[in-house]
Amino acid sequence: MAKAVLVHAPLKNVLGAATPDYVDENRGANPPMGLLYLKAALNRSAHESAFLDANLEGLDHRQAARRALSHQPDLIGIQAMTHTMPDACLLAKEIKAASPGTAVMIGGPHPTIYPEETAALPYVDFAFAGEGEEGLITFLDRFDDPEARLSVPGVAGKKDGNVVYTPSAGLLSDLDAVPIPARRDTPYDRYTSVLAQKNPIAIMITSRGCPFSCVFCNRMGRKYRAHSADRVLAEFDDVVSLGVGEVFIHDDTFSLDRKRVVDICQGLMERGAPVVWEARTRVDRVDPELLALMKKAGCARLSFGVESGSPRVLAAMKKGTTPDQARAAFSWCRAAGITTLADFMVGNLEETEEDIQQTLDLLKDLDPDYAQFSICSPYPNTPLYQLALDQGVVKSDVWRAFAADPLAPFESPAWTAHFSREELDAICARAYRKFYFRPRFILRQAKKIRSPETLFTMARGALGMLKGGR
Repeated sequence: MAKAVLVHAPLKNVLGAATPDYVDENRGANPPMGLLYLKAALNRSAHESAFLDANLEGLDHRQAARRALSHQPDLIGIQAMTHTMPDACLLAKEIKAASPGTAVMIGGPHPTIYPEETAALPYVDFAFAGEGEEGLITFLDRFDDPEARLSVPGVAGKKDGNVVYTPSAGLLSDLDAVPIPARRDTPYDRYTSVLAQKNPIAIMITSRGCPFSCVFCNRMGRKYRAHSADRVLAEFDDVVSLGVGEVFIHDDTFSLDRKRVVDICQGLMERGAPVVWEARTRVDRVDPELLALMKKAGCARLSFGVESGSPRVLAAMKKGTTPDQARAAFSWCRAAGITTLADFMVGNLEETEEDIQQTLDLLKDLDPDYAQFSICSPYPNTPLYQLALDQGVVKSDVWRAFAADPLAPFESPAWTAHFSREELDAICARAYRKFYFRPRFILRQAKKIRSPETLFTMARGALGMLKGGR
């Protein structure tokens, strides 16, 4: 039997994201769902485990290392997305400095793309690629056998001065076999969102994978798998029992399977729609009848990736939607009484100033309750990144170089074929100010202020937007 501690690192050195800092800084604190799934799997196993959200606790990297090591674990597992990799590495360095004999494993989206580069880092013992609910248990089962543990699918590690990698076994086929995330092992009552009607919030992921082909996404074309409606309803029951105020469903496209959504909504209505919830979906995957049902079942808000108001740009991005479909979806949401959030990108493939104006015109037509603007960025393992390399928009494989040394100075690339990074930053900032400082928006938000904390968060975000792009 082995002992593992799962740690969400302090997020103090996050790479510049596609969305501006003044937006990211005011979102709230969300639970690290990948670790919660792993903790639930560990709870079913013969192994001991603990969970630490060092970011939520406000710890620095050294404090987080000491807290994790206080459990005297055999293995410390750290979750890392690409943009949080510097903080994962700083935490790993502190752990190895304090306890060289404690094994460090980094898992998550980044090592899934770069398993060998991650395992080669001097302060990392193992990297795990892919979905870990089964593989991590197998790894811990074999932990005392240095040869056997390196043969676990998805594991990369050092052997005789070299890195060896056993390719991932692929995607889990039966999501219902995955246990409900271990929220009770977390400070679940402290997770919040600025968008929530009532905090604390919980996040649910009811499906994995996305069958669509958007060039900017590294999940494009991945096999779609979903929990059954009964399993989703069981997780809703679990969340409601914790007394959370709102559920955020973080599927890529929640309403992809219409019948499943109908069954979930009917189950929630039978329970008296016990909690409000929001979800993400596409403008071509909703209809008036479905939206009316979702509203009755407690759906308060939907997020849509609109991206652009230019049909030509949408086609270049392989988005598979049209501005008219967006207009219809937002109109139907308004009729159903569902709040909307529209996501847009600027600086897209083949985009011109005229295309950006079409996007701003569409934004005016949609009149969403909230809008988010991001810069088109070529992220690793995406068709957009390969295009950027092929066309010389990005001069070298910067993401692989970053993976080899995540602590070196680095700036995430943007798609700068037609606009400079400074121009894109300014366009985003102007769009934010133009949208959020409209009298109509301010009046809407004033009606929603329920506490001094809500007012403070809104004011802080507004000040950030005023500073941005000046």
